[in-house]
This record gives sequence, structure tokens and C-alpha cells, in this order.
Amino acid sequence: MSVFPKLPENLKALAHAVWQSAGQSLPLDIPPDLEPKLNEIASRLLSLGQLASGAHKHLVDPEVAAAIDSLPNHLNEQGFDAWGLCPEEAKFYYSISRHLYDYFRPEIYGIENVPAGRVLLVPNHSGQLPLDGVVVSVACLLQARPPRLVRAMAERWVSTLPFINEMFARSGVVLGDPINCRNLLEDDQAILVFPEGAKGSGKTWQQRYKLQPFGRGFMRLALQTRSPIVPVAVVGGEESIISIYNWKGLAKLMRAPYAPVSPLLPLLGPLAYFPLPVKFRVYFGEPMEFTGPFDDEDAIIQAKVDKVAARIQQMIDDGLRARRSVFF
Repeated sequence: MSVFPKLPENLKALAHAVWQSAGQSLPLDIPPDLEPKLNEIASRLLSLGQLASGAHKHLVDPEVAAAIDSLPNHLNEQGFDAWGLCPEEAKFYYSISRHLYDYFRPEIYGIENVPAGRVLLVPNHSGQLPLDGVVVSVACLLQARPPRLVRAMAERWVSTLPFINEMFARSGVVLGDPINCRNLLEDDQAILVFPEGAKGSGKTWQQRYKLQPFGRGFMRLALQTRSPIVPVAVVGGEESIISIYNWKGLAKLMRAPYAPVSPLLPLLGPLAYFPLPVKFRVYFGEPMEFTGPFDDEDAIIQAKVDKVAARIQQMIDDGLRARRSVFF
């Protein structure tokens, strides 16, 4: 009598293989009174798996699915691209992200400035968590024409976070490595890069809407791949999660780039870090194109970087003057 008589054939074969790999001394027959119990457990596990799969599909937003299906993804037999993107899983993660996007009620300006083909999207960074990246990414997927699934460049420490690293990879995020970025641009992808890095995301209240020094890597990549740069200004992110102090000792202990201290501590406990329902305003500027050797002297590259930073700062200042309220 087989241990797994009522399982589907493919699962039965897998179960037998696992059973046999555990040791040759294990019997393939079991007492009759134990067989119904094992079959019930297997049946419940199978039903649970089918339920989870159905719930996963039910949560996918049709508009998100249609936008991702319209993309020219180059996938292998397992459904992944060369950088770990899985469009089927990305549909689920982007559907969840859309709820966060709607929570901030964003106003999007200049989305028509996002071109088809290779492009570097360069926004300011803020908000302690990558909420600005989520809003920009969802806007590009749902409002750009054609839809763009942007490939965000993540800090190296993100790859050390369990579960988060896999979720990011499946939804299109890649390690912020120059080789990754260059290959993606040569594949005519849209790259989302925050030149301020972690210093921008971890800004305190006193530093809000003041750009931190930009790195030069994005400019060298733009020159090397002849890619246009679209400056992006995000207004609202600074107020989403407020930090009044960066506890560097705790950050070092946690191996994190910063440890924000909320003014709502200890009153609200962990809820102090729940994003406030602020209103985001995102401005996409006209593409900027630069020429010259990508391996030029730092001073020459820096002068080009400063032009992009100055443009973004101007867009931020204009957006701050135009908004009537942080929440409306």
C-alpha cells in the first residue's frame, strides 16, 4: 500500500522521491490506520496552497496586470528576466503598491516627459522608507505612455534583508551596481536612481527639501550609454515619516545606514513610524542630455551633476511654493 495513494501523480512522485531520499530503511508501506490521517493532511495542504494561489490572483489589479503584460519583457523558461524580475509576481507587488500610491493621493505632473527607450529617472530622496520610489514607479507604470516598469537601484544593504530582498528583485529592483545599471540601459530600460543615496532618504526635519550631495555615478552611466536624464522632484515625502534625529549608534548596531528618531516617540510606540496621509506631488522635468567622455575628470563630471541637482532643487522649490497644504 502506497504512502501517498490519493495525491496527484506529480505530487505523488515528488513525495516518493523525498521519502526515499530520507533513507533506504524507511518503509514504503504504512499501517492502514495511519494512511487516512496522512491523506487528510496532504489534502488540507493542497487546498491551502490552491486557496493562497487564488487569493494572490484575486488581489492583482487589472490595470496593473494590463500594463505589465504590455511590456516587452525578455523572460527565460521559468518566467524571469536576466535581473530577477518576474512579471507575474510583479503584478501582485505593484497591485499592493498601488494601494500605497492611492493612500498618498499623488498629483503627477509632466509624465509625458518620460520617453520610450533607455532613460535615467533622477529624483530627490526622502521619507525614511522608499515611499517616494514606490509613488514614482507606480506613476510610470500606470500613467506613462508607453507604460514603464522602472528598475530602481537599491543600496547594497537592502540585499541583506530577508524576504524584502526577494520581493524587491521580483518586482524589478536591482542592486545599485554600475554594471547592472549599464546593462539595463543598453537593454533600453528605465532606471530609477537616487544620487543622494541613504543620506537623502534619512534626512531629518531640519534638512527637509535640501538636497544632499549627489554621487557622480549616474552621470558617468548616462554619458557611457548615451541615455537622457529626466529630473524628478517629489514633494510630500519629507512629511510622510518625520525624523528629528539620526541615532547613529543604533544604526551601527543594526547595520543600517541610519536610525530615525520620531518626535512621536515614545507616545505612539511603533505607530510613530506609520506614514502620515500627506499628499504627494511628483514633477517630471524635461529630459536633459549630456555629451562627453564618461571617464572624464571628476571636476568636469561634477559640473554636469551640479546642473541636474540645480534643476531638481528648482523644481522642488517651485512645487513647495505651489502647494496649498501638506495634506491637501
